[in-house]
Amino acid sequence: MGVKVTEIKCPEKWESINDWDSHKPALWLVLTNCEDGETFVEFGSGLGSTPFIKEYCEENVRAFYSFDTDMEWAEKTGAIYIPDFKSLEFNPTPKVLFVDGKPGEERKDLISIHKDTPIIIAHDTESGADYVYGMSEILSQFKYRVDYCPIGKPQTTIISNKVNIEEWVSRRD
Repeated sequence: MGVKVTEIKCPEKWESINDWDSHKPALWLVLTNCEDGETFVEFGSGLGSTPFIKEYCEENVRAFYSFDTDMEWAEKTGAIYIPDFKSLEFNPTPKVLFVDGKPGEERKDLISIHKDTPIIIAHDTESGADYVYGMSEILSQFKYRVDYCPIGKPQTTIISNKVNIEEWVSRRD
């Protein structure tokens, strides 16, 4: 079932300014609730995520790896180019995985493959986009869930089977 919120209070630089970066407050929520030294991985780089996560991780002693399947976009954002997200395996498992890559219809598969990651963040999870991304079924299988539903913008969902992320939202109210 989870928790739905329409607002996450965050510093101004983490506020969303368009549809493409509507995940920024959710990313900030996760980053500020994780501990130093933990690893953050991004599938699908972007100007509304990669530089912000990278800076935060550098300032807070965290490893950050951004991957992209679009060579041009990887070069633009400083991400690591890979031809296929499904080919990536991690040992050890990162603490956080942010899924926002293309092709979008593979996002559900990536969440399934990496379901043992302690915290997963998925962008574009609103019901109106499910015909493209098809993530609703896999998202419903996690014990803890926070749906960040900013009014008029794409939704972001944070899920976990190991970390009670729902407490993070109630502590911030």
